[in-house]
Amino acid sequence: MSIHADRSYVANMQAEINVTPLIDVMLALVVVFMIAAPLVMKRLTLPIAGGDGLAPAVEAVRLGIASDGTISWNDQALPAAMLREQLRVLARRDPQPPLRIEVARSAAYQTFASVLADAKDANVERIAVVDESD
Repeated sequence: MSIHADRSYVANMQAEINVTPLIDVMLALVVVFMIAAPLVMKRLTLPIAGGDGLAPAVEAVRLGIASDGTISWNDQALPAAMLREQLRVLARRDPQPPLRIEVARSAAYQTFASVLADAKDANVERIAVVDESD
């Protein structure tokens, strides 16, 4: 055999990638995900509309913190000692109305932080903070 024949044989060869292991791994992953997906999914139950009608809208409770640190509950002055009790009563209501904290820009941060901590301690779930302009 001549050298020229060997070179032509080598020149006609092409490298091919063996994709069989790749396909095996991909099929194994598909099987794993098919088994794991139903276990991971959380079920979400939605209420179905009935003949009861819509639940009445609950009006938000407005808790104001003025720049001088005074606290108001629905636009009525509230002593700081009564705040915790009011928040506990609010948390026990069913459905629980949202608490809307309206803070003056120049109010002390410590006052706001203590009101927020009291609301958390009372288990108030829905809290909105509104920046009130002076």
